[in-house]
Amino acid sequence: MTNFTDSKNATHHWYPFLKYQEECEAAGKEASVNDWMRASGQLQNRIDFEEAKKAAEAEALKAKAAAPKKES
Repeated sequence: MTNFTDSKNATHHWYPFLKYQEECEAAGKEASVNDWMRASGQLQNRIDFEEAKKAAEAEALKAKAAAPKKES
């Protein structure tokens, strides 16, 4: 029988975060809900958006640098 109150094997809505928190504690890192959601793939759409935005900004800077300067 599974013990659903044990954070090591329970899947109740917030137990996975507690497990992540324990792993972070053991690794000496600070746990945050945002980092946990990113690590568990729950924010993949947001991550993809941020990467696309960075790529677009880099491309815009490249295009701006390559454009000839106008003299007034």
